Amino acid sequence: MHAQPGDRLVVESPAAGVTRRDGEIGGLHHDDGTPPYDVRRSDTNEITLVLPVPDARVRHGLGREAPAKGPPAGAPAAAPDGSTALPVNYDVADDDVFFRTAPGSATARAVGSGVAFEVDHVDEAVSRGWSVLAVDRADAVGGPGMLRRLQERAHCEPWAGGARPLWVRVALTPLTGRRTTPADR
Repeated sequence: MHAQPGDRLVVESPAAGVTRRDGEIGGLHHDDGTPPYDVRRSDTNEITLVLPVPDARVRHGLGREAPAKGPPAGAPAAAPDGSTALPVNYDVADDDVFFRTAPGSATARAVGSGVAFEVDHVDEAVSRGWSVLAVDRADAVGGPGMLRRLQERAHCEPWAGGARPLWVRVALTPLTGRRTTPADR
């Protein structure tokens, strides 16, 4: 098991109908990302030292302390008939989100214009969820040093496949969002 700050540690319950436990990994005790981890539990918001049980799994996600990866998220781009939401695989580093695309693609046409980057998660089983939104300009990443750094630290590959040499940056500040929980908690 390997993790980085910002990933989620999820422990499914072996009993039917019992809520799973999960939380955001906030700190590592080993440079290689192996357990134990400092985890902020989603149900209590407390930080505890966790040595994961065999049923635990790491869900890589949006993080602030280290580059992170995530499933496709929306990166709306201008289209001839208005705006459109386009899924992208992304990495987060230094308070910016980065994604790779192909020159000439719909996401590449967003470079130089304002975009909204949104990531959501809903867990219907426990009636919880969150959404974050960053609105900023999409800029092509230039400079061989930064491109090399992104390539070396990339934690995800574009699901679409093919050559995707153009790196695009969207700042995550300002960042807005909302967390939802059941009304009685």
